[in-house]
Amino acid sequence: MSDPALQGLVQDREAMCALVGRRVRYLGEVYEISDIVFVEDMMILSADSGTEMQEDSYGRAHRRVPRVQNLRFRDAHGNPTQAWEDVSFLDGPLA
Repeated sequence: MSDPALQGLVQDREAMCALVGRRVRYLGEVYEISDIVFVEDMMILSADSGTEMQEDSYGRAHRRVPRVQNLRFRDAHGNPTQAWEDVSFLDGPLA
């Protein structure tokens, strides 16, 4: 991807942290950006709906948790990944 604004965003730790809490549409579903994991270059999205049952250590359904998507936001060279093409911000585009 060659968008200079997006390139700058994925390199700016503070700007990436500011995305936490923003609502996005990813692959047709609404999510909230719940975390940015810089060690793994991952953006964690949590769904509002469609909760899933989480099993305990014995394999029994134990509690409901939101569906989660883990998206790599930059590649090994520090460039934005293709995942950004599938993400749209519900409160408007990135500035």
